[in-house]
Amino acid sequence: MERRVRTRIAPSPTGDPHVGTAYIALFNLAFAYKNGGDFILRIEDTDQNRYIEGSEQMIFDSLKWLGLDYAEGPDLGGKYGPYRQSERFDIYGEYAEKLVEKGEAYYCFCTQERLEKLRDRQKAMGKAPGYDGHCRSLTQEEIKAKLEAGEPYVIRLKMPYEGETVIKDRLRGDIVFENNKIDDQVLLKADGFPTYHLANVVDDYLMGITHVIRAEEWIASTPKHIQLYKAFGWQEPEFIHMPLLRNSDRTKISKRKNPVSLNWYREEGYLKEGIVNFLGLMGYSFGENKEIFTLDEFKENFDIDKVSLGGPVFDLVKLGWVNNQHMKMKDLKELTELALPFFVKAGLIKEEISEKEFETISRVVELLREGSQTLKELVSQSEVYFKDEYSLPVVTDETDKKEIKGIERLYSVIQDETGKRAIKLFKEKIKECNEEISVDEAKALLQSTLDEIGEGPGKVYMPLRAVLTGLPKGADLYNLVSIIGRDRVLARMERMIEQYNI
Repeated sequence: MERRVRTRIAPSPTGDPHVGTAYIALFNLAFAYKNGGDFILRIEDTDQNRYIEGSEQMIFDSLKWLGLDYAEGPDLGGKYGPYRQSERFDIYGEYAEKLVEKGEAYYCFCTQERLEKLRDRQKAMGKAPGYDGHCRSLTQEEIKAKLEAGEPYVIRLKMPYEGETVIKDRLRGDIVFENNKIDDQVLLKADGFPTYHLANVVDDYLMGITHVIRAEEWIASTPKHIQLYKAFGWQEPEFIHMPLLRNSDRTKISKRKNPVSLNWYREEGYLKEGIVNFLGLMGYSFGENKEIFTLDEFKENFDIDKVSLGGPVFDLVKLGWVNNQHMKMKDLKELTELALPFFVKAGLIKEEISEKEFETISRVVELLREGSQTLKELVSQSEVYFKDEYSLPVVTDETDKKEIKGIERLYSVIQDETGKRAIKLFKEKIKECNEEISVDEAKALLQSTLDEIGEGPGKVYMPLRAVLTGLPKGADLYNLVSIIGRDRVLARMERMIEQYNI
């Protein structure tokens, strides 16, 4: 009888949730979905020295934010729980002892001092470090005496000395390891805590995991896991080792060279759709040159055998492009609601806003999303629509030559006669308008000013831009005038006219 497909991710709560966790979760979720199975979350928190308070909740929050929904987990429950390893300690001790009884594992009483000397000796001889099997040959009488004397011990797996262990990896084919090069792995530590290897295998078996989809860095550990399955007499899952995410220099992605925290991407204003889409491109080809897709489309299209083993590069430039596509696709009202906290944080709006203020913000979002890669970037470009007090830029030691010319030109155009005429004429025209000005009305207003002055756009629009924004270039004036309205246009102009004696 064919088993129901069950996949999992098992992150450790040791800090901010990692983009690599989301990457592996996405592929596990898609595989389970495509095969009518279950995707579950398990928390591997046996290493209490690295445990960070609040990290577990951040894992839950990040996966739910991204829409990578798991069917079972510590916060959801399920019939295979508990789903925290720290709540399963008795289980691991029981199964480690079972292996000892079967002759597949043994008690090791070697002291830390002996193990350190062994490593030093192996290093001096140019050998790879590893346990030498010293306690493997202890007699039952010797073991009993040591236990009765209360000597501390660990439990080690009894690896075969001969033959090979073969990983039948779905993506990579057969990966062969010589057994005599794999030492006897500790399964249960002296303090009763399981090692990763024991807990991982026992949990995967008891939770019915049929496919282990994880990063390729775990390949070296897999022979020990396979031997554990054999020692217990259990059917092993199918192993699928995904390519690692890489920096642009092909090294493994790390926070030294790339932001890896999902919290960082969320705080920068990347959309969940953009993140998931980008991760779906990592080592996977959707087909038909399609690079922009939704999570549902990815799940429907998914085929694990289409995963490429070339190390996918986590390119922030590409991520920005992907995210921009989703910003342009998203419903405007929803995008505006997502942007509101960024406007508040930037000090551009208050937390409580009116319906009319929301409409104004929505117009700004619609204008700026075309050229913005994140919500944070969009907000940073929107100050001109919200801040009515500003000054013309000044030249400093850090100003480059190109900028200096632009600033000098800005001061020049507001002081020459054409610029002064344009400012005065536009001010008189705007006074005759209603408070709310449509885009078409703003365009007509600017065009009539240009026509009456009889000069080129540079001599007319640049001084107007200077008094309306304090900048030499930027937002289209007709959009600005329409969005901020008559009263704010006049207030800005009057303040700048007075400040610069125009």
